[in-house]
Amino acid sequence: MNSMTGFGRSEMATRFGALTVEVSSVNNRFLEVSMRLPRYLASLEPRVREQVGSVLDRGQISVFAALDDTAGLPANSVIDLKLAAAYARQLRALQKSLKLSGDISISDLTALPDVARVDRETIDLEAVWKVLKQAIDKALVQLLEHRQKEGRSMAADMKKRLSKLSKVIVDIEKQSQAAVVAYRKRLSERVNELLGESDRENLRLEEEIVLMAERTDITEECTRFKSHIDLYQSTMNQKEPAGKRLNFILQEMNREANTIGSKCSEFAISSLAITLKEEVEKLRELVQNVE
Repeated sequence: MNSMTGFGRSEMATRFGALTVEVSSVNNRFLEVSMRLPRYLASLEPRVREQVGSVLDRGQISVFAALDDTAGLPANSVIDLKLAAAYARQLRALQKSLKLSGDISISDLTALPDVARVDRETIDLEAVWKVLKQAIDKALVQLLEHRQKEGRSMAADMKKRLSKLSKVIVDIEKQSQAAVVAYRKRLSERVNELLGESDRENLRLEEEIVLMAERTDITEECTRFKSHIDLYQSTMNQKEPAGKRLNFILQEMNREANTIGSKCSEFAISSLAITLKEEVEKLRELVQNVE
């Protein structure tokens, strides 16, 4: 079971320049991929989206890639002669105005903004894609490791809460059996107070007790709740993404807990039903971040 939260980063030295890729993810009902690539690599976005989708199933995924190509090959570099000439005229005017000595060198001009730049229009996108894909793969591996690590931690927490739910449902079953006995005792004592022992046999006490037991019978609800716990545990252990299925199981658990609470007026059972709903809600919070 994987979390939907994670982060991965990779850096590569390529013949096009230093390449940096960062991939982060947060929870989302579906798979949504957003990215920030250099503008001249925008045509590669569909490939990046497909690459991410081949690895991840759910989550809001952000992909950032930066290519520092300022040290590009001379063949990919161009000099803006008009801009260089304009800079030279301004520098000479400044030199004359301030009465400065010295010469203006080529290195001075090429260091100025946009005089020497990489001709990105001639970059081989297919060659760039090969190295970009490798960098994204490395970042995704790191991202998956983070998601798996957090997923293991979440699974451990879930198992503790499922164990507590199992204990609570057993307590509810015991309390439910004791409730009928307690109701019989209370009803008998009340009848004795009002009519006395001699008239007791003429009343339909047993029928009333049976009706009460039928109205408050939660055997089926408890049985279904325990089966939901078993299904939850088996779903956690499957290899496929389990988040959506776990969420549906929790909806069924919550429905059974509500029915148990509404059927039984005994304080002890109502209190335990509230505990069930509290634990189910805590599980739901965890499941929101499960892939």
